[in-house]
Parts: sequence; structure tokens; C-alpha cells
Amino acid sequence: MAFAPTDPPSPTWRLTAWLTASPEAVPADVLAVLRGRLVVGTLPLVVAALIGTSLASLAVLRVPTPAMLAWFCADLGLTAARLATMLLMQRGLRPGRRRGAWTRLTDAYVLSSLLWCTQIGCGVGLCMAAADAVLTPFACLITTGLVGGLAARNPGAPRMTLVQMLGVVAPFTAGAACSGQPWFWPICAMAPLYLVAVGTVNRRLHADYVAMLSAKRALKHQALHCGLTGLPNRTCFGEALAAALGEPGRGALAPAVLCLDLDGFKDVNDTHGHAAGDVLLRRVADRLRRTIADADTLARLGGDEFAVLLTGERAAAAEAVAAAIVAAVGQPFELGRATRVRVGVSVGIAAASPGDPDGQTLLVRADRALYAAKRQGRGTYRRAPAESPDAPRAANVVAMGGHAGPGAGRDQRQNGRTSISAS
Repeated sequence: MAFAPTDPPSPTWRLTAWLTASPEAVPADVLAVLRGRLVVGTLPLVVAALIGTSLASLAVLRVPTPAMLAWFCADLGLTAARLATMLLMQRGLRPGRRRGAWTRLTDAYVLSSLLWCTQIGCGVGLCMAAADAVLTPFACLITTGLVGGLAARNPGAPRMTLVQMLGVVAPFTAGAACSGQPWFWPICAMAPLYLVAVGTVNRRLHADYVAMLSAKRALKHQALHCGLTGLPNRTCFGEALAAALGEPGRGALAPAVLCLDLDGFKDVNDTHGHAAGDVLLRRVADRLRRTIADADTLARLGGDEFAVLLTGERAAAAEAVAAAIVAAVGQPFELGRATRVRVGVSVGIAAASPGDPDGQTLLVRADRALYAAKRQGRGTYRRAPAESPDAPRAANVVAMGGHAGPGAGRDQRQNGRTSISAS
């Protein structure tokens, strides 16, 4: 699950990071989506701000004390700060914006949200303490509505939501207890029970939300990875290649693609069965992972075909990487039950050039180089020449035997070879 452009940067303060973290152990990308629930929209904030300001205005008119006036001023200031922070965060999360400059806004937004809820709690507490016949029902209504709305709207950060609800309910209860009205005591008894109930609802919503995101993440991983080897599949590799080709400012560090095809894989399938072929593919994938660098992208395109994407300075060492792969795969493989086999690998290399309009063209060139390595004797690598932007592509394709895409040349050289398809 990729980092979505609408997910806010992670908080930098220890307190805000803890408040917005999930109580459950979740991957970093899932946590980013959970924190993204904090900025789902400005409409709920605007509605809450209007309701809070309306009650503060009514309180000043009904009970014009210094405390009520201080609440009114605090409500205006914190509401403006909260809305401004939200708008700045949404502006900073637009595509093309530099995310690092907006990192502190996440901490500021969390802090402003906590302070806003606390001042609302103090305000409704003042209303309850005043025991005004008009303010009391409004204070009860706003308290229950705000706390219930927090529980339903913020399933991504249950710790922060609990602190927000406490900031509202605790002053409300204290104000009711200090009112001197005996009939407020049942309210004081019910308020903590209501807090526990809505807190439980919020935790269940959080658990359901995490389960949904985890299932979505698993489905996306399944769609973009090979079920046999766990490697990225052709679709995922194409996305990574397109991203590498479209990366701005890469200059002379053009990415390079290595197309790999096992030599002798059909013999293993025919001699030891397809189950042994599956084991061999997993062994090859593990060995390739250990051979390349962590920054490289390794994928299984299908059957016994693999691909490696090299970016940055690694692309300049494509031949060295190919040589290391040929040497590593050429070592014997243990398949279990005293079964030991040897296979080889042929590698085709192609570096991106101005003549490559997209990743598919680059893969075609790497596949042609692979076919040339196969004809040369297998167990080796060949590099494709740089493509001229003015070169007639149709003529080049026909000259190589009419190959229309990656794997097309191998369709001819396999002569009906049985392969295990990627899943």
C-alpha cells in the first residue's frame, strides 16, 4: 500500500505521535492511512465550530461574566487556529508540494484539536455551573453530540479521540457537580457511563477500520506479487519502472533493466516434476534477493522469467550486477530429498535512453538482448545498444524476428516448453 498523497506527515513530537498511533501493531503504511482520517474534510470542523461559537455567544448574553467572556474569546481564537491549520495541511498535501515543509502542521493540528475540545468542555461546564434554564439543555445537547461525533468521526486515532472526549466530559461533569442543583447529580453519574460507552464504540470502529485496511493491503499485495515466490509480478514491476522513468531530475543516471531467463528449467520440470520446478523457482528467487542490493527491484514476470530494475548509481553497474547474477544462479540448488540440480541464467541488459518512450519499449530492448545472450551460448549476458529517438521501431522489431514485447522472442525459442505461470 503506497503512501497516499492525502495522508498527513507523521507527527514529530513524542506526545502527538503516541496520541495518533494505533494501540494495535500495524504496518507503517496502514498507520499513515489511519492518521489520514484526521484530515478527511473541513465540513465537520466548520459545523462544530459554528455550534461551539453559537453556544459561547449565547452564554455571554445570558450570563455576562468574565469567565463566559474569556470562554468566548478562547473559542474564537482556537477555532480560527484549528481551521487554519487544517486548511494549511490540506494545501500542503496537494500533489507537487514539498511534504517536509508541512511536517510540523500535524503536531500543531493535534494540539489545536485537543485545546479546542478542552475549551468547549470548560464552556459547557460553565453553563452547567450557572444552572441557567436556557444554557443547561444546550450544554447537555452539545456535550452528547460532540462526544458522539468524535467517536464516530475519528476511528483512526482512538487515543487522541479518548483525550478529546475526556476534555469535554470531565469539565461538563465538574460544572454540573458545582452547580448546587441536586437534580444535576444523575447527570454527573451518567456522564462517565456515556464516556465509557462511546469510547468502546470508537475502539470497535478502530478495530474494524484496521481490519478493513489490512485486508485491502493484503489484496493489493496479492494483486501485485507472485504467489509462488513472493516477488513483485509484471504489473508491479511495470509500475516501478514507470515511476523510475518519470522521476524528475534523474539526469544521466538513467535506470537500467535486466531481463533474466533460466537455462535448463524445462529439463528440471521434465525430470523431477512441476513440484520440483516450483521449489527451484523459490530457491532462485531467494538467491537473487541475496545477490542484488536492497535498492534494486526484483520481479518474476512469469514462468522462469525474472527482471531487475536498477536505478541511480546502481544502473551504471548493470554489467557487474548481471555477472554476479549469472555466477550465483550457476551454483547448484538443493531441492530436498537428496535432489540437487544445476541451471543457468541468461541476462539481457537495457539502459533507458531518449528513444524509449515508455517502460514497455525498454523491456522489449532488454528482451532482445536476452535473446542474443541465449543465441550466444546461454549462461551469459548481453547489453542492448542505445536506442535512437529517430530509429524506425517497426523495422527494429521485424529485424529481431517480429518480437512485439517482452517474452515474444522466447515464445519461439522455447518450442512449446512448459512453464509455471506467475500467480
